Amino acid sequence: MKSSVILLTIDDALAERIVAILERLAVIHCRTEQDALTICGRQPVCLALVVDEPPMHDGCRLFARLAVLQPGLLGVLLTASVEKNLLCSAMEVGFSGLVELPVHAVHLNRVVEQALERFGLQRENTRLRTLIPLYQLGEQFASAATEQEILDGLLDAIGRQTEANHISVMLYDSNEDRLHIAAARGMDPALVRSVRLQPGDQIAGRVFQQGKPVILNREDQENSIFAPLLQQPDIVSAISFPLRVRQQIIGVVNISQKASDARFSEADNEMLAIICSQAAIAMEKVRALRELETTTRMRTLFEQYVAPEVAELLIARGDDPMDLGEIKEVTILFADIRNFTRLVQHIDLPMLRLFLNEFFQFFTEEVFFHQGTVDKFMGDAVLAVFGAPVKVGQPTLAAARTAWGIRRRFRMLRDQWIERCEGFQGLDLGIGLTCGPVFLGNVGSAQRLDYTVIGNDVNIAQRLAAESSACSIFTTETVQHDIAPWFACEDLGELLLRGMEKRVHVFSITEESGTIS
Repeated sequence: MKSSVILLTIDDALAERIVAILERLAVIHCRTEQDALTICGRQPVCLALVVDEPPMHDGCRLFARLAVLQPGLLGVLLTASVEKNLLCSAMEVGFSGLVELPVHAVHLNRVVEQALERFGLQRENTRLRTLIPLYQLGEQFASAATEQEILDGLLDAIGRQTEANHISVMLYDSNEDRLHIAAARGMDPALVRSVRLQPGDQIAGRVFQQGKPVILNREDQENSIFAPLLQQPDIVSAISFPLRVRQQIIGVVNISQKASDARFSEADNEMLAIICSQAAIAMEKVRALRELETTTRMRTLFEQYVAPEVAELLIARGDDPMDLGEIKEVTILFADIRNFTRLVQHIDLPMLRLFLNEFFQFFTEEVFFHQGTVDKFMGDAVLAVFGAPVKVGQPTLAAARTAWGIRRRFRMLRDQWIERCEGFQGLDLGIGLTCGPVFLGNVGSAQRLDYTVIGNDVNIAQRLAAESSACSIFTTETVQHDIAPWFACEDLGELLLRGMEKRVHVFSITEESGTIS
C-alpha cells in the first residue's frame, strides 16, 4: 500500500488552498486530532502537514502522538508564529520542515518535496542496515569530503567485491546533457577523457535513460537486445548499473570481465544496489552541503542535524558550527547485538530489517525517556550519551536505568522473534557503561560535520559491551559507585580489555534495588 500524506487543520479554506498547491499528491484533510490518529493507526503515512492552531491544536504535541503510531513519520509544521521556542520544540519532536503562514506556494512545494525525498532516503537506509559487512562502507562514504573521494571508494569497493578488470563510473552533466567518465580502473586515460555519451546512446546511455541494470554474459549476450551495441567482443561478462539518488539517476557504473571465467548474476545486482546506493547518497550529501553554504543558519540546522538538542544549542549560541565542541564529563552507553553477523547469513533480509527497526525504536525510546542523546547507529550497535549536550541531574543513574530498560525490552523482543524463527535463539546483547571526560562536539570539515564523542571512556564502553554476555551490563568502578544506592552489582575483578594497556575494574549490574528518585 502506498504511503499517504495527511493535513490537519480546522481551517477549511486553508486546507483547500494547500490541497490545490499540492495537487500532485493525494492529501487527506483531517479536521480533528482523532481523525489524524485514526488514519495513522489504519494505513501507512509518510508525511504529516500540521497547522499549529492554539489552543485548538498544539502542532508539536499532536505530531509526537502521530509519530508513536507511525515510526519514521516525517512532518512539516505550518505556523503563523515563527519564534525560537517553537522552532526548538518543533525540532525536538522531529519535524523536518517549517512553513510560515500565510502559505507561499513555491516555498510549501519545496519543503514538502524535501520531506518526501528525505522519507525515501530514510526507508532505503533502513534496508541497508541489515547487511552489516556492506553497510560498513556507508561510514567510509559518509566521511568523504569530496565527490572524488566517494568515487574512488566506490571503485575500490566494487573491485573488492567483483575482482573485475575494468570499472568505470559515468556521471551525468546536465549542462552538456552528456555522460562522462568521472572515475575508472583498468582503462586507458586518454579514452577516459574522451568518452561523452548522450542519454540513450550505447549500453550505458540506455541504462541511464531507462534506470534498469543490464547483465551481459558471453553465453547469452548475443541474444540480448543490446547485442548490436557491443563494441568489445573479448568481454566475457559485464554489468551496467544505474547510480541513483532517491528517484533521480545521476550516472551509471560499468563493470566488465575479460581475462576471467567469472560471470555476473542477479546477486551481483543486489550487491551493486547496496554499494551504489550508499555512494550516491554520500555524493548527494556532499552536493547538498555545498548548496547549504548559501542558505540561512536556521535552514542549515534543520537539514544538517538530526538531534534536536544539537540544533537547539546552535540556535541559542549563534556560534559557527565548526567551533561547537568542548570537554565534558558524561556517561557513555554502548550496546552491541551479539551473533548478528551469523544471523545475517541465515535469515531473510526483510525479516532482519523488521527486527532491527524494532530494536532501534525501543533503544531510542529508552534513551530519550531518560534524557539521553543517541550519538550514532553503527550497524548492529548503538552509542548513547548522558549529561551533554542536554544536562541531566544524575547522568550515570539515567544511563543505568536506560541500560536496564534496554536489557528487559531486548529479552522480550528476542522471545517474540524466536517464536517466529528459531534462528533468533542465538542472539545476545552486550551493554557497557562508563563515565569520564570526553570531547563532545563537531568533528570534520567545512563540507561535512559529525557531532560525536571522542575519548578513552568511549573505547572502554565498547570493549565492556564486547566482553559481556547473556544480556549483562558491565560497568566501571566509577559507575558502580554512583549507582550503588539504586542497583546491586557483582564485582568481576580487574579485566584486561582488548586494546587497553591497563586492566579495568569491572562490575556487572545484577538487580535494580533502590528507591526511584
